[in-house]
Amino acid sequence: MKHLKMLCALSCAMFLAFTSYSQSSVEYMNSVLEPIAELKKETWNYMKAVTKGKGARKVEGKRMELIMGLKNAKREVAKISDYKGDDNLRTEAEEYLGMSITVLEEDFGKILDMEDIAEQSYDLMEAYLLAKEKANDKLQAAGDELDAAQRTFADANDITLVEAESDKTSEKIKKAGKALRYYNEIYLIFFKVYKQEAYVIDAQNRQDVMAMEQNINTLKADAEAGLEKLAALEAFDGDKTLIAACKEAMEFYLDEAENTFPAMLNFYLAKDNFDKAKETFEATKKKDRTQKVVDKYNNAGKKYNEAVGEFNKVNESSNDERGDTLKNWNKSVDKFFSNHA
Repeated sequence: MKHLKMLCALSCAMFLAFTSYSQSSVEYMNSVLEPIAELKKETWNYMKAVTKGKGARKVEGKRMELIMGLKNAKREVAKISDYKGDDNLRTEAEEYLGMSITVLEEDFGKILDMEDIAEQSYDLMEAYLLAKEKANDKLQAAGDELDAAQRTFADANDITLVEAESDKTSEKIKKAGKALRYYNEIYLIFFKVYKQEAYVIDAQNRQDVMAMEQNINTLKADAEAGLEKLAALEAFDGDKTLIAACKEAMEFYLDEAENTFPAMLNFYLAKDNFDKAKETFEATKKKDRTQKVVDKYNNAGKKYNEAVGEFNKVNESSNDERGDTLKNWNKSVDKFFSNHA
């Protein structure tokens, strides 16, 4: 599936303005934070790329580069001594870099494997999205602690941090994180029904009428449940883009369950009746064929031919509508993240 999206909240480098301060304190702070600033930006760019659908595999080279860069920066920061007995800023910087390395190596290593199988089932998809949320939370927590250490150091050394631009960016990133969780909630509603439709189509392709009937009933129930869940959701900052697109998809899948697939099911039932009537007809010698046998064979053939025409008509219309529905869903997801992330 496309558009499986993930955003990571990372703090921005702060702009400095100075009141009364020791030049060495500013230089010290910069020496600790400057090796991290560009890496934060690059990590952020990586995370954005990963969130655009199932993108981790596509940017695997970038993950390896980032891990190497983070390790180099950690070694450089570790060489810096404390400042007048205060080593908290350097320690937090090392911990932030260490956590970033761990998340990119371990968490995203697992996420990479999960990505390959996520679409196999609803449970696997849910676990995949949760793993990315947890990775995001770890990096955000580490970034928040580093920011707090920077503020503490600045306060202790009479350095004024002008945070207007930083606050604006941080707020934007936090909003992006909220947008991610909101999207995941709606995406799972969408994916559950999307996947259930695939089970119906699989049963159809296998011409397993019993499995098809069972999966159609489940599709109907899931689509109805999805609509109920969507009705209880609020817009995201006044934006109902995702709710509207998901609702349209649920209504399409519900219509499939109530009308499209039952019509297709009639074709397979008609085909089965015709095959049985034909078998009986051909197994009966000409001299023994009663009018009842002949009529049963002819009626079954007539109903089968009618079912073929109806099947082709419904199938073509359904395929077109499905394509339009998925196209609209994907466009709505892109629009949502363009506005909020």
